[in-house]
Amino acid sequence: MRDENVEAVYIATPPAFHLEHATHAARNGKHAIVEKPLTLDLDEATRMVQIAAEAGIKLLAGHTHSFDAPIQKIQALVESGEFGPLRAINCWNFNEFNHRPRLRSELIDTHGPVLNQGPHHVDIIRQIAGGKVRTLRGTTIPDGLTGVEGGYVCHLEFESGVPATLVYDGRSLFDTAEFFEWRSEGGTYRDPQTNAGRRKAFMALTDTAAPARDTLLESQKERGRYGAAQHEPRHPVESVANVMQKFFGLVVVSCENATVRQSPDGLFVYGPDGRYELPVERVAGGRIAELAEMHRAIVTNRKPQHDGAWGLATLEVCFGILESSRTGQQVTMKLQVASTPAA
Repeated sequence: MRDENVEAVYIATPPAFHLEHATHAARNGKHAIVEKPLTLDLDEATRMVQIAAEAGIKLLAGHTHSFDAPIQKIQALVESGEFGPLRAINCWNFNEFNHRPRLRSELIDTHGPVLNQGPHHVDIIRQIAGGKVRTLRGTTIPDGLTGVEGGYVCHLEFESGVPATLVYDGRSLFDTAEFFEWRSEGGTYRDPQTNAGRRKAFMALTDTAAPARDTLLESQKERGRYGAAQHEPRHPVESVANVMQKFFGLVVVSCENATVRQSPDGLFVYGPDGRYELPVERVAGGRIAELAEMHRAIVTNRKPQHDGAWGLATLEVCFGILESSRTGQQVTMKLQVASTPAA
């Protein structure tokens, strides 16, 4: 943080430390990308945004799937009015998130996927629908194997009146990759037995004493980190050439005159004359896109598209799901901001 040659930092520490580390960055004049969730507390996230603003640094919330090229294209199509007004968004993701190698304490901290994967989910629909969620009603799904939240079902309404649903189920049963030619979030091949394998492996650990289980899970997580051997292609014909578009579950966007969802190479458009595929150029996404956005923000001295206020608004929705599930009541949003128009 004190190195004068460093202009920006990427904060990927556990979320309990994000406010502390973002504060260090701000006080040392470093721009910061902060991984999701911004924090584990909405008041802390609010404080982080304030500290960044007072220090005059760029703060970017690391929510990678809203950078995916098909999502960006859907946003542009909706804003263009080509298919008429936006009427509804439905976004569903089923996978094995809860049973991937990680400590149970991590799942407890993030309420399973609610605060870990929820920011991706919420970002996608907020970006498409203009950003400002008005109200929501949500319920979490318990995961009997881990004893924490395994997912959620949420109905949202935007200030425009557009309704949306978010469904996430990370309990290693159904897999939405089945609808996407067995492609993973990154567009690479996904083994149809991934969920079953994860669930069986997790169940095999249930009789292991907690300390030994945590040690084993941490070891497995370490082997699966970026750059490790486990990240080599798992399919004999996998190559850069046949990597398809990134895919964070099934996103179905309904306009007045057409319904749109992702295809392996772009978008499927369902109109009065039937279905056709609209190819979308494959561009660098994920963390490369985050770095590119931060670079643009610094060199042009403008706020990032996914700035701290945007990340705070996304986190408010995630915490709203938890609150609504706990109270059984509708929750009104108070910290929402508009999305940046498509390029």
